[in-house]
Amino acid sequence: WNPYFFHGTKTFAYEIWEQLGGAPDEILIPTGNGTLLIGAHIGFSELKLGGLIDRMPRLVAVQAHNCNPLSHEDANFSTSPTVAEGIAIAAPARGKQIVDLVEDTGGEIVTVTEEEIKQANAHMVSSGWFIEPTSASAVAAAYKRPESSDQQIEIPLTGHGLKSAGK
Repeated sequence: WNPYFFHGTKTFAYEIWEQLGGAPDEILIPTGNGTLLIGAHIGFSELKLGGLIDRMPRLVAVQAHNCNPLSHEDANFSTSPTVAEGIAIAAPARGKQIVDLVEDTGGEIVTVTEEEIKQANAHMVSSGWFIEPTSASAVAAAYKRPESSDQQIEIPLTGHGLKSAGK
């Protein structure tokens, strides 16, 4: 609701740029209300405008199959509970803006099933990363991407596993 909040989340783009020395090819972002995605678009747009990067990364909005309003052009769809509760937003206030920004970067909206989220989360835990299912949704989306050695894909791990432990 607060438009200035996005100017805090845009620092996510600056951090990626600083650590990579540029922009990745693609970023898979768990997306409910779109706060991180919109902030990333603002940040990378500013970096491009400032001549610090020459292209925008593709922004991919990741949603749970059980709650994926961005994949629907009308409001007449049903939702059901998802383990990725951080992106379980049936009617994002800035839904059209999110879709427009994804399209602006040549990105897409990807949905992942509950089983894919759970498998990705289990894999991450077994690899030493205790993340929440919302974060695992983006990891699950990465598993669906074609393997390509020349594409740099970034995935923000947006929440710690303690946020959902015991559920």
